[in-house]
Amino acid sequence: MNRRRIISISALGLVAIAAYGAWFYSFGVLLDPIIVDTGWSETGLTAGFGVGMAVGGVLALPAGRLLDHVGSRPMFLFAAVVSTSALWVGASATSLMPFLVMTGLANATLSALGFYHITQTTAVRVAPDEPAKAIALLTIYGAFASAIFLPLAAYLVETSGWRTTTRVLGLIVGVVLAVAAVVVKEEERADRTLVRAGVRAGLRDPTVRKFSAAVALSGVMAGVLLVYQVPLMTAAGLPLATASWFAGARGAAQLTGRLPLAFIVRRLGERRSLILAYSSSAIGVVLLAFSGNVLVASAFALAAGFGIGAASALQGIYADVVFDRSELGAMMGFLTLLGGLSGAAGPAAAGALADITGTRIWALVIAGVSGVAAVGLLRASRDHTAVP
Repeated sequence: MNRRRIISISALGLVAIAAYGAWFYSFGVLLDPIIVDTGWSETGLTAGFGVGMAVGGVLALPAGRLLDHVGSRPMFLFAAVVSTSALWVGASATSLMPFLVMTGLANATLSALGFYHITQTTAVRVAPDEPAKAIALLTIYGAFASAIFLPLAAYLVETSGWRTTTRVLGLIVGVVLAVAAVVVKEEERADRTLVRAGVRAGLRDPTVRKFSAAVALSGVMAGVLLVYQVPLMTAAGLPLATASWFAGARGAAQLTGRLPLAFIVRRLGERRSLILAYSSSAIGVVLLAFSGNVLVASAFALAAGFGIGAASALQGIYADVVFDRSELGAMMGFLTLLGGLSGAAGPAAAGALADITGTRIWALVIAGVSGVAAVGLLRASRDHTAVP
């Protein structure tokens, strides 16, 4: 990969770090300081955050379609202006509703215009003959979002308060997006005059349908794992602090699924590599059921970390194979919407069943069945080459 491509993909990596970190990760750090300072309702604050994420998920599809038409530059510039302005105005709010509206606007903008469905699609167009390497490098950067922004937000809150912290976070993400708009050079651009078939037509392809269903099922599995990993480890016998540490280790282990990704794809191909990632996550579900001792908990952290880390990149890599590249942005937006909805539905279903039955075993059942089904769908698919 040449120097110009590395610079562009590095800029996209910084976009991923900032877009995920500035509010998606940092909000949890700010929550208690906001409540203590303002007395605003925790229910209102968390509901507002959830609404912002939901709106961003719904907008992922039209945002991806827009990316196919205009490229990344105007979208990054728009996101920079809106997200920075909204966070600055929200930081000055003196009542809950204006705060929710402005931070929700920033949250939705960043998730719709800065998350992986945008940056992975752009990375493919930066290096059209090296898509796997481009996405692998991008997601290695992205893995550091929480590691950078969680301690940064905590430090800023402790030294300057939540309002200044929110303004600084808005400034950071705005600068990163503006720089990326200038630096990122797409070597391949979609044909704006092309008449596109759209998502509905794409779903007529059996391979596309199976892949889309597998992404949805993997979203269920990942959502349940992320929400229930600590409760299930403590139920199995680990102390809360130890379980939380292994959950953090699981997050760090996602790098083990991203660093060797180009090598894995070369050896196995895109579809089989994704099968490996989903299988590793499903093995993690089984290990989670018996994670009451340190050795099994360690194996869970490695298996689930590798699987989730690899899958987030491989879904983009395989999408480039399955979908027409001129429609990659729209289809990646569609997959993001699917993953977001299923990632929310899985934990919700597990929680409802836990309330009804009095046991959290259903979280393991839902995650395990979803993982096995995702693997089965991909195994039943054929290797596919899209028309470039």
